[in-house]
Amino acid sequence: MTNWGTDNLTQFLERVHSNQRANVARFPQPYRLMHRMDECLSIVGKNLVKPEPVMTGILLLRCQYAYKTASGMALAGQVVETFVMLRSCLEYAGYALAIFKDPSLQEVFMSRHVSVEGMKAQKDKFRISEIKKVVGGFDRRLAELFEEFYERSIDFGGHPNPHATMSAIEIGREGNNGTVLTLALSTEPRVLLHAMKSVAQVGLTTLFIFQHIFRAKFELLGINAEMNALRREHL
Repeated sequence: MTNWGTDNLTQFLERVHSNQRANVARFPQPYRLMHRMDECLSIVGKNLVKPEPVMTGILLLRCQYAYKTASGMALAGQVVETFVMLRSCLEYAGYALAIFKDPSLQEVFMSRHVSVEGMKAQKDKFRISEIKKVVGGFDRRLAELFEEFYERSIDFGGHPNPHATMSAIEIGREGNNGTVLTLALSTEPRVLLHAMKSVAQVGLTTLFIFQHIFRAKFELLGINAEMNALRREHL
């Protein structure tokens, strides 16, 4: 059995943790925004009481956990993988809103693996184009932001794409030959700031989506006031 700290994986994990701590100090303002967004999601998550439909609460918690993971990845320098998680954040929030609008979709969601027909129905009802329409039915501007950030998440990591592939490489020269180094952990400030700002923007977008589902709770817990303060910071 490999001793902890002597293999590639544990060394990588230790580097991840080291980068996270360093980048919290290096980029205090972006971290503060990510932290405030997480606090909002966490407070709502801790105060869920018999959400209806029940999947709206479950999906909020999954969104919160994906958001924490995206934050950790951005701080570590895993800039490509950050956008994989941001796509998940948006989908969890969007699916929750669709189920809130039409509670019968909860059964469609849960029947995905029951039969071939169930799989097809779930895919049809929860296509991202359908989710965008649902968001637009509540708030047109929110739907525009949802689409913008969703497409960004696809371009920068949610799918293998040029932006994703090229945002974490270093091009150099060795003798007469060019070299390309694919980075696991980026340290480039511009790239890190893009990832961290995107985390904050997606976090705020998901909060505004969940606000439509848990409106009274958001008001009672003071989340609305914090969201409006965050919005004024031009996210």
